[in-house]
Amino acid sequence: MALQRSEGIVLKTHVLGDTSRIAVVFMRDLGMIRLVAKGARKTPQRFGYALEPLSHGRYVFYLKADRDLHLLSQADTLNPIGSRLTDLARLAHAQAATELIDRLVWGEEPQPELFDLLAQTLDAVTRAPLAALPAVTIAFDLQVAAMLGYRPRLDACAGCGAPLSQRRLFSPARGGLVCDRCAAAEPGTIRLSADALAGLSLLLSRPVEQAGEFLEVKRTAEIQRVVEAFLMHHFQRFRGLRSLDLLRSLPGAADATDDDGDDGGGESR
Repeated sequence: MALQRSEGIVLKTHVLGDTSRIAVVFMRDLGMIRLVAKGARKTPQRFGYALEPLSHGRYVFYLKADRDLHLLSQADTLNPIGSRLTDLARLAHAQAATELIDRLVWGEEPQPELFDLLAQTLDAVTRAPLAALPAVTIAFDLQVAAMLGYRPRLDACAGCGAPLSQRRLFSPARGGLVCDRCAAAEPGTIRLSADALAGLSLLLSRPVEQAGEFLEVKRTAEIQRVVEAFLMHHFQRFRGLRSLDLLRSLPGAADATDDDGDDGGGESR
């Protein structure tokens, strides 16, 4: 048993017995760690905001080899992000970021670049204009996928490398835009609107912290559907972002431009 110290972000927590709590923490130096905080429910002031979902903190714990749970000794809060987010939309988009990491990443392996991306995204969610939050989430989704080896291909057919179809056909299974020939053989190909393809290209090519500046990104609901379909095909544990379901159920949640009669947003097959 070795005493470890690491910076981390709390993804979620679980109740353990009558007095304790398990915190799932994505550590910058150690990857995904599950910490047992004994007595955290009985005396919550002992760890404070450091065990709240979305909190960014420093953690001292006993790492047990070949064990799934590790005993938390000390926790210091660096940024209590969850407690600061009082707006429903900001909270939902912040939770969507941690939900994606929870679904796509596992194992106690250091991924500092991915950790930094998550921290930057949570910071962007707290500061970006409300209208730009969907762009921040899409940019994060795309860049996480790219870091894990699944960057959507938009420059040539993702199936055979041929020139792209003029109909802007995206295949979630192939992992990008496709030609007419590959689209004909691939069920589930999606026809993108011109605005959606432009937004997808923009958000894939820029740093996530800049996404909050892109208020001009149109059809974000259409882009989000395409990105989630892509993630479902390539990551077995991903089943959509449930954190955004409440926002999607609200009146007027979908892009006003999603139903303006443009020639995109539907399946070609």
